[in-house]
Amino acid sequence: MNKKVDSRLAPQAAPKRLRGIRAALKHNFTTQAVAAVALPYALVFPLLHAGWLDVPSFVVIALLFSIGAMIFLARRLASSVAALRAALRRFGASQDLDETTNFSITRSSGLDGLQRSIENMHRRVVLRQFKLKTARDVAERESASTRSLAEQLARAQRIARVGSWEWQRAADNLVCSSEVYRILGVNPEQFLPRLASILSVVHADDRRAFRRWMVRLARGAPLDGIDVRIHAAGAELLHVHVLGEPLRDAAGNIVGLAGTIQDATERARAIQRIHRLAYFDVLTELPNRSRFHEKLAETLESARRRDQAFAIMFLDLDQFKRINDTLGHSVGDDLLRIIAQRLTRSMRPDDIAGSTPGSTMERDVCRQGGDEFIVLLNGVATEQDAARAATRLLATLAQPIALGTQDVFVSASIGIVLYPRDGEDLDTLLKNADVAMYHAKAEGRNRFFFYQDSMRAASAQRLSLEHDLRKALEDEQFELYYQPQIEVPTGRIVGIEALIRWHHPTLGLLGPAHFIGVAEEAGLIMAIWEWVMVAALIQHNAWREQGLFAMTIGVNLSSAQFSDPALAERVREIARVVDVPLDYLELEVTESMLLVDFDAAFTTLTELRAMGVKIAIDDFGTGYSSLSYLRRLPLDKLKLDQSFTRDAQENDGDVAITRAIIAMAQSLKLAVVAEGVETQAQVDLLTSLGCTTVQGFLLGRPLPAMETAQMLRQGVAGVPAPAVEHPTDAWGSIIQPRSAAAAPRTHFGHERVIDESR
Repeated sequence: MNKKVDSRLAPQAAPKRLRGIRAALKHNFTTQAVAAVALPYALVFPLLHAGWLDVPSFVVIALLFSIGAMIFLARRLASSVAALRAALRRFGASQDLDETTNFSITRSSGLDGLQRSIENMHRRVVLRQFKLKTARDVAERESASTRSLAEQLARAQRIARVGSWEWQRAADNLVCSSEVYRILGVNPEQFLPRLASILSVVHADDRRAFRRWMVRLARGAPLDGIDVRIHAAGAELLHVHVLGEPLRDAAGNIVGLAGTIQDATERARAIQRIHRLAYFDVLTELPNRSRFHEKLAETLESARRRDQAFAIMFLDLDQFKRINDTLGHSVGDDLLRIIAQRLTRSMRPDDIAGSTPGSTMERDVCRQGGDEFIVLLNGVATEQDAARAATRLLATLAQPIALGTQDVFVSASIGIVLYPRDGEDLDTLLKNADVAMYHAKAEGRNRFFFYQDSMRAASAQRLSLEHDLRKALEDEQFELYYQPQIEVPTGRIVGIEALIRWHHPTLGLLGPAHFIGVAEEAGLIMAIWEWVMVAALIQHNAWREQGLFAMTIGVNLSSAQFSDPALAERVREIARVVDVPLDYLELEVTESMLLVDFDAAFTTLTELRAMGVKIAIDDFGTGYSSLSYLRRLPLDKLKLDQSFTRDAQENDGDVAITRAIIAMAQSLKLAVVAEGVETQAQVDLLTSLGCTTVQGFLLGRPLPAMETAQMLRQGVAGVPAPAVEHPTDAWGSIIQPRSAAAAPRTHFGHERVIDESR
């Protein structure tokens, strides 16, 4: 019964077991190997048990199955090993970590665990390599970005000329950017990275302040930057601006410093240029008014504290406007530059500090504006020392200045004040110096005066006089006086000079010495001269119509008129309006006018001569007499200054000079007139020397038009005039400064003796 049951169940149980075995075989190669060995027994044994097979058959069948299984397993193992070897070869040959190489091996061929392990390993390796590649790419990108940022930073530092530095205190190690080395001009490989290396290139005058700044910064003090000078390579002095801050560790302790260094040389130069523009005169490079007033204020404060003295000289060039108008502004600028250099050189302390042993003196010169200069003599306490300085200054300015092809002669008027004698504050001192300077101009120019209280009244009077002059032009308060020129042998009047007088409402009759200088400074001289020209020519017409006078009438030219390029046209227009022939007009000029610009003077005189105007040299011998121009210029008459007439009586040398001048002038066909003749002895001497035409109080003093007409009716000169005080008559005698011989003077504020013999 049991056998029947078993035989019935055997066919059904075998498939179930086979399915189980097949499922087990799918798991791993070991199961497959065991199954391959046990399969024959598992399949055949039930047949043997059921009696369907005998033992020998069972053994044979089992062996056959085993042999087949072994063959199958061998093939399977060989195939799996071959697949594994191929997979490993592909894995080893893979170069792309992103490549997902197919390492699958058929599970039916066995060795599944090993295959899965290898596949898992491969996946992990691929994943790890992918991550590594990703990380490497990120690192490369970050490195490239870092390099780019570093390059941008280096470029920015180079453009801004700013370098960075860091100093570690413990190691005394200094790390600098490339721009720092470039600014310092050093080779990084040859530069010792120590703080002392930086200190060594700092300018000696700035080193102490820089070291103190670093010490305070290292102590944690918040500080602004510091500007220092450094000696860069090549001995070039640079200005740098240094910024810094402390470096702290995690505990907040200062472990070093970090900061920047910027090349501020151009900024420093720009500041210097701005400073020079603000405080120095561009033309002369001298301190300007603003800077010098600061200097004066500092000097004044120091003098108050130390109870010291100093002097101030206020200097104004004489007739600079004439030079500027005649030669042009560019030449005038060159002249101012040369004068500034001369002023600076002439104020050497060792030359003018006086004879006091051990005395010291500082000097400063500034351009106040225009043609005005101020000289500070710090340490000068006496008039003698200040006078010595002023004398040297005038002597220096008196030297001719070569401008192009000609020599220009310049003089100056100087006012001097002493602190504290002449004022205890800056404004008072400068005002008083200005007053003294104008007093020097009024006294004939080319001299200096110390301030006196009486001068202030004179200054106020000058202002009042200027106001009155303007009114005089409006109200026609002027009148012409006429002085004859006499031919001695015959007593005949051969010429007349027109001389201006002013009927002042309160001061009475004033000669030109009292107001011509003020008129020039006030810009009224041209209007006054035109009035003189018109009045003189109208009067000449009247005398001609009356048959009284048909000789020349002389009118003096001031420097303002002579430097006017339109002078000839002005003269022509006045003569046309008055309707008088220009042959009757004689214009008198001085030597100094001719020497300002000889070429321009030659052109002007040639134009006037071509119109018929006569030309006379007035006050010959008082200026920088040049005999050569007498031959070259179109002249008609030479008027000897009264100093020749006066001095020739006392000095044989002057007699010889006067004789030579007269002879030379006559050889050049020039008429010679001696001015300022006051005695018969002078007439006799001049006649013996060959000069037979004279002008002076002896034979005819200046008279109004009506009295002059009476004299003309007589046809000869009147009797000698009495010796009385009289004003200066020559228009040009005040307009041009006289020489030392012609204008005696003192330098200490006393009035000079004015020679008014004309």
